[in-house]
Amino acid sequence: MATTRRSRLDQALLWLEGLQQAEDACFMLEVGPGQALRVVATNPAFDLALDVPIGSLQGQLLEACLPPKMLAELEERFKLCAETGEAHEYDLQTNRRRSIAEASSLAHPGTPERINTRLAPIKDEQGQVTHLLGISRVVTDRRLEEAYKERWYKLTHQLPGIPFELHQEKDQPLRLSLVGPKLSSILGLSLQEVRQQLSCFFERVHPDDMLPLQQKALQASHQLVDLKTAFRYRHPDQATRWLQVHATPESTGEACWIWYGYLTDVTQHYDQQANLKYLATHDALTGLPNRSLFLETLEQALIAAAEDNTALALLFIDLDKFKPINDELGHKAGDRVLKEIAGRMRELLCAGDLLARLGGDEFVILMSSRPMDRVEVQALDLAEQVIQRISQPLFFRDGEQRCIGASIGISLYPQHAQDADSLIVMSDDAMYAAKHAGRGRACLASSAHQVKSKP
Repeated sequence: MATTRRSRLDQALLWLEGLQQAEDACFMLEVGPGQALRVVATNPAFDLALDVPIGSLQGQLLEACLPPKMLAELEERFKLCAETGEAHEYDLQTNRRRSIAEASSLAHPGTPERINTRLAPIKDEQGQVTHLLGISRVVTDRRLEEAYKERWYKLTHQLPGIPFELHQEKDQPLRLSLVGPKLSSILGLSLQEVRQQLSCFFERVHPDDMLPLQQKALQASHQLVDLKTAFRYRHPDQATRWLQVHATPESTGEACWIWYGYLTDVTQHYDQQANLKYLATHDALTGLPNRSLFLETLEQALIAAAEDNTALALLFIDLDKFKPINDELGHKAGDRVLKEIAGRMRELLCAGDLLARLGGDEFVILMSSRPMDRVEVQALDLAEQVIQRISQPLFFRDGEQRCIGASIGISLYPQHAQDADSLIVMSDDAMYAAKHAGRGRACLASSAHQVKSKP
């Protein structure tokens, strides 16, 4: 029995000896008759905390080692542990206050120290407590940090994006030291994933946006100016999102920075902008490019044709016998016809060609990048296909069947004109010539340049 008791005590003493270099204050007390407490061993950190010579407390009664106020609070807790045989943990606030030299970023000078102690009983074979083993540490910073993190969480949880603090050090991977709680919902990645390896985030930045993002970040860090830019992010579970980062770099040494910033999901804004741009450049009924986008595309095509020494063609299309459908069957039927005709013509286009609705029942096809010696034949072939497809019967809900046609005017670059306005005017004139010639046909501008009036 005595051997077992000694074995446990020896193990505890060996454990205590192993903590001689520890920053935490470690101690062992012997519980004597009447719960008298005597110091068996301490480590240097314990002696330094009490400002006594190292090893001088060994063998002394506890009451001779502690200041009266500290003794009054601790002795009661020690005796409770000895009486119940259960481990205890508690905090004690001391009268000692931190100096400016000791104050951390969280604990200001003058902050009272708070000591946390964990106390464990050592029992003999009969279950009687013979010794107490304790570890004490200053937890002022830890308590303040916990309170800070709680306030940080409450504040950032209400924000729409992700605030962060990012450390960038020379030849070291980026390190995320602080990040808002909405990281997972916005990025689709866990906090643990991002903190362990920030590359998992950058791997999901759209390849086309990664280099510009790196270049802007490098410029901002060297000039110590704000970084504000948007980029596409491939969300693991959702479609590609648009994220905006706004961050400020702070230099901490050679090629070392701390970034304080904010990441926001701006997908809705970009979707709205894209939708507004689409509405401004496309016909609401058919979804085809409108006059504005057609003119912009034509100007670009003319520049490319001049550089590549290629030709292009304009097919100006006006529907024949469309007005009676609107007048007799109503505008809804007319709208349905326009969408149907647009779909038929779209199927005939080659890659790179453009079909646009100019308004009413007028359409235009831009054929780009055609060989000089083939553009006329190809334009006439396409015009014939369009006329045939448009002339196919149209069916309505009441079983009624109608047929319409198309008259097409064709102008060519560079044969007929070298600028957009002239090409449009000549194709329009050629279309009127086709109508005068009997409708349902195509006419080249060269054979209709004198025609200026509507039939």
